Amino acid sequence: MFNNISSKKVYEQVIEQIQESILIGELKKGDKLPSERELSDRMRVSRTSIREALRVLETMGVVESRQGEGNFICTNIEKSLIEPLSMIFKLNDGTWQNVLELREMLELQTVKIAAITSTEEDCRELKAIVDDMKKETQQSSNKKEIVRLDQKFHKKLVSMSKNYLIESLFVTSSKLFEGFIKDAREKIIATSWTQEVLVDKHDAIYEAISCKNPDEAYNKMKEHMDIIRKSYEEMNNTENC
Repeated sequence: MFNNISSKKVYEQVIEQIQESILIGELKKGDKLPSERELSDRMRVSRTSIREALRVLETMGVVESRQGEGNFICTNIEKSLIEPLSMIFKLNDGTWQNVLELREMLELQTVKIAAITSTEEDCRELKAIVDDMKKETQQSSNKKEIVRLDQKFHKKLVSMSKNYLIESLFVTSSKLFEGFIKDAREKIIATSWTQEVLVDKHDAIYEAISCKNPDEAYNKMKEHMDIIRKSYEEMNNTENC
């Protein structure tokens, strides 16, 4: 799996070999790495170089160290994307418009894919979420519960795309989205008219997907995102007054 190393910046070459093993499929999520001693023997480098490489890989979110068990390829690679994306966003004075544009780009295309790839089971699960949203809106109007169901709906949509890259980007952008616009979802559904309209839009998205109509699904998601954008604009104007 690994080759001998004999040059300066040894730890960087150790990192490259481990990354290459992941890219070609020799190492997969959750796999346990050989011990530091074994890696040192295989690569013919010092254990100090191995240790340094593992520290860097852990910081990158590629490797996770488990006390008393060893080092493993991280099962939650999305974590390695969140911090650098957040840093880039803040260093470039990102705005809520930037966050929303990223979400729109992801979800508008994802919903078209979901309409093609979704199974009957997927559609049943999506309908159950919409039904729960309707009940919550009509009966108790528990904002936190409606927010939870809204998040569950969009997460389910992304999983229906059957595309792990899209899921990873969605998870990453969602963390950024909710970190930057704190409590935004709850503020949006604070008014009854918004609640009812959003539930109707979720229902329309579900109907388009269940009918395997990607263009209609796109149009309904676009209407939904237009409402979200309008709500953010109103919130932003109010807070700046």
